[in-house]
Amino acid sequence: MTRDEFKQLKVGDRVTHPAFIGFLTIAQIETSYDYSTTPATKWTDAITVDTGNRLKIIDERDVRLLRKL
Repeated sequence: MTRDEFKQLKVGDRVTHPAFIGFLTIAQIETSYDYSTTPATKWTDAITVDTGNRLKIIDERDVRLLRKL
């Protein structure tokens, strides 16, 4: 997954990652804002899945391995 695709994830989206067996559901997101645009653009900065695992956008290796279903 690219960083731009990660920024568009929402609560309830289903994803998969090679480190975990099965499919994961995004339970919570943390957002940030890009103030270089008018109006400010809201985007996903970190996700927490239903198993409790958390992934930040700065974890580039893991973000690349993440796949949206």
